[in-house]
Amino acid sequence: MTALPIKIAAVELGISPAKLYRAINDGLPVVHRGQRGRGHGTMIDTQLARAWLDRDAREGKDAALRAIAARLPEVLAKVAEESFHAAPDKRGAGWTALASWQGSIYAVMDMLREHVPDLSDSDFIPERIERLRKISTK
Repeated sequence: MTALPIKIAAVELGISPAKLYRAINDGLPVVHRGQRGRGHGTMIDTQLARAWLDRDAREGKDAALRAIAARLPEVLAKVAEESFHAAPDKRGAGWTALASWQGSIYAVMDMLREHVPDLSDSDFIPERIERLRKISTK
């Protein structure tokens, strides 16, 4: 274990000292918490810091993908509804929009599962899709 001062550890890790200070405030482990005065600076073990930053980055990516997955049905429903309104044949357009929405959801969720394997399917069906389903089945 080699403990380095903040500025040198930041260079070693390839990040800015400001980002390293933020990571310390967020819980990055330190070897020695600094105090005021020369020779009393915070010391960082770069191996521990790198492992902590990598884990934090993975968790942040997973959280972002989960947030995208949660909003995806509504976003694609809006596109399907807009496509329906632009089509001249409303009944046929409704069926096409519904099929397109469902196929898009499955395709994108499968892609997201490549990065977050335990991502579950949403049972949420947006109101826009319910309206299209009603129009299409008249």
